Amino acid sequence: MAQTKRVCQAPDRLSLQLRFQCLMEPEVNAYIASVKKKFQKYAMPIEEARKIIDRAMGEKTLGDLLHDTRRSAV
Repeated sequence: MAQTKRVCQAPDRLSLQLRFQCLMEPEVNAYIASVKKKFQKYAMPIEEARKIIDRAMGEKTLGDLLHDTRRSAV
């Protein structure tokens, strides 16, 4: 069992290493900074964003909304 866990964890660890490597790239950091600056005025607490999304969705689930979107796209 321990061997199975190591195999499952390896892709996660690799993915995490690649994310950290990308964050250390100066170009990536510059891009992230520019996006933050551009969209900072739209920032809001996560709780407020969840309330807005819940109100917009009403009684529907995310799956329902995705199916509706797919049907309307065809």
